[in-house]
Amino acid sequence: MNQNVNPQKLIDDMQRWITATREDKVWTQHESLYLEVLAQWKAVNRYRPEHGTEEDQRLYQLYWTAMDQWHQSFSQQSEEIFDAMPIQATNKAGFYDGILQELQSSILERIPKIQQGKIVRMTSFLNILRVSLNDMTKLSLDDLSVVDMSLLLDYWKFLGDALREF
Repeated sequence: MNQNVNPQKLIDDMQRWITATREDKVWTQHESLYLEVLAQWKAVNRYRPEHGTEEDQRLYQLYWTAMDQWHQSFSQQSEEIFDAMPIQATNKAGFYDGILQELQSSILERIPKIQQGKIVRMTSFLNILRVSLNDMTKLSLDDLSVVDMSLLLDYWKFLGDALREF
């Protein structure tokens, strides 16, 4: 992992932004990309890599490197989030939904499968990540703006790039 990536700093930055913009007062977790990302980061950050397998440690590092890239993209676009127009329903149901479904499926398929018969601890990073990513797929696209959708696509792209290295 890039030694400059500090998961707690990313979490704290996102929490400050959410509090400052009152995102948590207007939306619920599955309605807000940013609340969804924050919940995922908090869950994933509970994992302690020093207690995990080499595979888990490597996946943990790749994940946080990807999330640091996403956070940089978010920081560049965060000023535009509330000025952006909502995406029209026809675009959501067509282009965006198709691309998003393709990215999500590709990434979820790339996560290493747990071998049957293998004992897997509930605290394994692979389990934590799988649950968190499944939660991310429940995000409602109904009220996303063009910037939100761009950041959501960035999220899945950066994660996909990281998993290619796994």
